[in-house]
Amino acid sequence: MDRKLAAIMSADVVGYSRLTALDEEGTIRALDRSRERIGKLVAQYGGRIFGLAGDGVMAEFSSAVQAVRCAVQIQRDLTADEGESDGSLKFRIGINLGDVVIAGDDLLGDGVNVAARLQSIAGSSAICISGPVRDQLGAKTEFRVRSMGKRVLKNIPTAIPIFQVDWSTGPGATKSARSPSPAPSEDPSGPPVIAILPFANLATDELWERFAVGLAADIIADLARYPDLAVISRQTMIAYKGCENDVVSIGRELKADYVVEGNLQATGDRVRISVQLVDASSGASLWSARYDETAGNVFELQDAVTASVVNVLGNCCGKLLSFRRDVLRRKKPASLQAYDCYLLGEEHLDLFTRTSNAEAIRFLSRAVQLDPKLARAWTGLGLAYSTDVCNGFSEDPVSSVRRFEDCIEKALELDPQDLVARLCIAGFRALRGDFEGASRDHEMVLKAAPHDADTIAMLAGNVALVAGEPVHGYELAARAIRLNPNIPWYYGMLGRCCFVAGLYEECIAALNQAPPRSPATLLFMAMAAGMLNREEEAARFVSRLEEPFPGFSAEAFIQGYPVTNPKALAAIRAGADQLRSWPRAGI
Repeated sequence: MDRKLAAIMSADVVGYSRLTALDEEGTIRALDRSRERIGKLVAQYGGRIFGLAGDGVMAEFSSAVQAVRCAVQIQRDLTADEGESDGSLKFRIGINLGDVVIAGDDLLGDGVNVAARLQSIAGSSAICISGPVRDQLGAKTEFRVRSMGKRVLKNIPTAIPIFQVDWSTGPGATKSARSPSPAPSEDPSGPPVIAILPFANLATDELWERFAVGLAADIIADLARYPDLAVISRQTMIAYKGCENDVVSIGRELKADYVVEGNLQATGDRVRISVQLVDASSGASLWSARYDETAGNVFELQDAVTASVVNVLGNCCGKLLSFRRDVLRRKKPASLQAYDCYLLGEEHLDLFTRTSNAEAIRFLSRAVQLDPKLARAWTGLGLAYSTDVCNGFSEDPVSSVRRFEDCIEKALELDPQDLVARLCIAGFRALRGDFEGASRDHEMVLKAAPHDADTIAMLAGNVALVAGEPVHGYELAARAIRLNPNIPWYYGMLGRCCFVAGLYEECIAALNQAPPRSPATLLFMAMAAGMLNREEEAARFVSRLEEPFPGFSAEAFIQGYPVTNPKALAAIRAGADQLRSWPRAGI
């Protein structure tokens, strides 16, 4: 059996199956053209193609340096042609230097297998090389190479050092050549950048290996829906599977602020998943959780863990934005930029006090002044004006409602996909009598964000108070709390839904966990106690309400929300009438 030392280059098309499903003939023609170009470059750099299985290309070189130079030129040429007939095809490339077995015109053995494994973990338009190839490069090329740590590759018995070639540098690089390395924004006023490492599988069954990979991918996909987070793509992160580098090094490579890592253990019919959030600059653990479930339905388990982690990290009071706001509080006011003002405005908006809401309006007004195209800031400003009215904070309710609507319309003009703004517009539709249009907006929002606790909690209030069945609103609010049980304003929404659905005991229990200084909280607690004929308890709530919020009433809440659902209107007015029937508790 003859052997030799060779540099093996393995390349294949990213997403080939998906592309052929969309346009089989066009994709095959593009593949043929790409292979023809790759073949010419391989020959130009002294190599030979020996395999063309599926959508892949296997080539051998006598020089590792020439193999890397060829791979770089392939990526540059194909990237420069984006937008042309075969520009939709992106290749990932792996290169290994090792001993191979000669079998006629074919080559076999671990030297070839390692190259194929390197190609499989490379991202779109990326080049991954093994340690021996890196050693051969030395100072012979001008390309930057970054370490990806040691990895355990499938069916390869030992971990090997892996590197990624930055082909955007060196001779021949052009403005059109893009580095495959992630490039999150380095602007300190931009969203926090988060990297989700592939979860480690501590079980032996290959089923759990796929599950662990899918779990991290699901978290990436769901977190990417949050506009206030910058999430590094799955294609980039899969290259870190099995990486032995420490989190600080990975964070530095990826320019990430935070890293999520986790592992999976499966024993018998039990599955344990551990997750932690790490500060990439210091390596400090900021949050951790453990999930123990039965293995009966792995997909339900995957969905449950993903939803829990995503909502804990990404929602309005989530860990990532809370850490970011802690940093912002230490900044001088003069140094705050639009996005930072937006985040601080949102933080004050969630406190539901007269002072905090005035601060929310101040910060959010500054945000849209600095960046008039920041749609989320317009939405937040509209909600702040709404809060001003429905909590009795505004001295000019009519003007505040007008500003509320103007801000929401501006937000949707800038971003038609803003789900919170869409919910607000549904309220204005219902106010004008278009209940069917409001319900369509509700359905669209739920379909777009079925596992986003923030959105579901807001939708719950809309269904109960604007258009829909109050019991359905109650169910949605309960779902939001199951997804993330630690957000006080979710309980405020649950309490309102319970009240209009006639669940008065549940209303008081929920509102005991809602923002305590919100006049709406006190109003609904008083009305619920009244409907239960607890006159003394109702009087205490009214007393707590009247002292800081004189003149606040059920009608003020109705006008400010605005409440349009006939069932909700009847329930709230009946609650107010019940209180007025008792001199001690009347409002």
